[in-house]
Amino acid sequence: MTFWLFVVAGVFVVYALVSRRLSTTAITGPMVFVTAGLIVGTHGLETLGTAPDTEAVTTLLEITLTIVLFSDALAINSTAWRKEAFIPGRLLTIGMPLTIAFGLGSAVILFTELGIWEAALIATILAPTDASLGQAVISNPRVPQRIRQGLNVESGLNDGVVLPLVLIFLGAAEESATSGSAGEVLSFIGQEVLIAAVVGIGIGWVGAKAILAAARNGWISAMWIQIGGLALAAAAYGLAVPLDGSGFIAAWLTGLTLGVLTRGHVDELAEFSEALGSALTALSFLVFGALLLGPAVGDLTWQVGLYAVLSLTLIRLVPVAIAMAGSGLGRPSVLYLGWFGPRGLASIIFAGIVVQDAELPATPTIITVVMVTVGLSVFAHGATSWFGSEAYGDWYHKTERADPGIPEAAEGPESPLSGRLDPPSP
Repeated sequence: MTFWLFVVAGVFVVYALVSRRLSTTAITGPMVFVTAGLIVGTHGLETLGTAPDTEAVTTLLEITLTIVLFSDALAINSTAWRKEAFIPGRLLTIGMPLTIAFGLGSAVILFTELGIWEAALIATILAPTDASLGQAVISNPRVPQRIRQGLNVESGLNDGVVLPLVLIFLGAAEESATSGSAGEVLSFIGQEVLIAAVVGIGIGWVGAKAILAAARNGWISAMWIQIGGLALAAAAYGLAVPLDGSGFIAAWLTGLTLGVLTRGHVDELAEFSEALGSALTALSFLVFGALLLGPAVGDLTWQVGLYAVLSLTLIRLVPVAIAMAGSGLGRPSVLYLGWFGPRGLASIIFAGIVVQDAELPATPTIITVVMVTVGLSVFAHGATSWFGSEAYGDWYHKTERADPGIPEAAEGPESPLSGRLDPPSP
C-alpha cells in the first residue's frame, strides 16, 4: 500500500512539474495518467496488485463523477449560453440523440448477442463528451470563440442530460433479462429522477440563499464558501440515494441551481470543487489505465475494435454534420466539432454503474466496448488536440480575413472553461 502511494504521488508530482509545458504538445494529462496506470497496473509491473478492490474503485469513480457533475453544472452560465445556443443547442438536441441512435444501430449489427436495451446502453454510455481529454480544443484562443464555447457547453451539459437515459436503459435491460414489466421500470426510473430533482433543486436553492445571506453579513470566509458549496453536493447525494433517487442527478441539479442563484455575487464558489475534481479526475484516469483498460484490451475482438473506431468517427461525425446542416458553418468547422467529441470520465463511471447495479449477461461486452473506446479516445483525441486546434485556427484566420462576416466570427457570451487536468493553453 505504501509503495502504491509512492507511485501515484510520484506520477502527480512529475506531471505537475511539466503540466503547462505539455499544454502545447501532443501529450495531454489524461494520456500521461492512463499510460502511467498501464505501466504500473495489473498488466504492467503489477505494483498495484493482481486483485483490484472493485468496491474501492467504484467508490472513487462515483465520488469523482459527483464532484465533476456538480462543478460542471456550477460553471454553466445558463443566461449566457441561451443567448448563444446556436451551436450547443444543435449539438445537444439533434446531434446527441442521433449519436445514440447511430450507436444503437451499430451495436445491434456488430454484437448480435446483445438485446436492444443493452445495445442502447452502450450507445448512451458513449454519447457524452469530455473536454478534459483535449483542453486545447476549447482553450486555444486562435479557435473562434463561438466554436470553443459550443464544445465547452456541450461537454458541461451532456453528461447530466444523458444520465437519466443511462438509468432508464439499464433498468429496461435488467427487466428484459428477468422478464419484468417495462412499465414498472419506467415508473421506478421516473420516481428516481423526480426524487433527485426535488432534492437537488431544493438543497441548491436553500444552500444558495444561505450562502448569499452569510456573505452579505460577512459571516462566511472565502475558503468556507468553497467548502460549503461542495458540501451541498455531498448532502444532495447523501439524501437522494436513501430516498431511492439518483445521487448523481441530485448533485448536478444542486450545482446548476446554486450557480444560477449565486453567479455574480459569490464568484469563488467553484474553485475548491474544480481543484478537487481535477485531482480526482487524474487519479481516476490512472486507475482506469491500471485496472480497467488493460483487461479490456485483453478481451479485444474485431467487433469491439471496429465499434470503438466507429464511435469516435462516423457515429459522432455524421450526427454533428446533420445537426449543423443549414448553419452556414464551413466544412472545417463542422469537422472540428465532429472530431473533437472525446469520450472520457463520464463514460467510464456510467460503465461502473452497470457493473455495480446490474446483473446482465452482456455486462462483460458492455464494459469491454466502453473501456476500449475511451482508451482509444484518450490517445487519439489527446494527440490531435493541440495541433488540430492550431490547424483549424490557421484556416479560420485566413477565411475570416477574406470574409469577416462568416458565422464562425460571431462573438457571444462565454462560460468558464473546464480546467480539469490540462491547464488552459497559453
